[in-house]
Amino acid sequence: MSSEEAAPGTARFHHIIPGLIPEIESLTEALRGWADRHGIPARMINSIVLMLDELLTNVVMHGYGDDDSGEIEVTVLATTNGLEVIIRDSATAFDPFSIAEPDTTLDVDERDIGGLGVHFVRKMADSFAYRRDGDINEVRFSKSFPS
Repeated sequence: MSSEEAAPGTARFHHIIPGLIPEIESLTEALRGWADRHGIPARMINSIVLMLDELLTNVVMHGYGDDDSGEIEVTVLATTNGLEVIIRDSATAFDPFSIAEPDTTLDVDERDIGGLGVHFVRKMADSFAYRRDGDINEVRFSKSFPS
């Protein structure tokens, strides 16, 4: 399910997908089409897609695990300053700020497994936030348009 709305100075992408890995690609294809129709630079949407891919894969693999009945809701808001992304799911509670930042100075063979996707998003996004709303995880991140 998806929807688009436009208001003066803003555009809105909204898509709900089943919590399955193959569905992530359909969401990102729809997002790329929306971005193209709204004149959002390809470089900007490529960054958003990379971050979404990391976060949505985590939701599917670690949040839902073997439960293939879950859904993921993604909203992208375009404003005059950039893009804001909101991801909502009913998977197991997971606060991305509860994990320590990985030690990227270690050799790959010496690092703990996991945590790089969240680290990657923290570094790429201009803002990154998490909250638990009842049974819902909500992750928000933003990226400003290049000047």
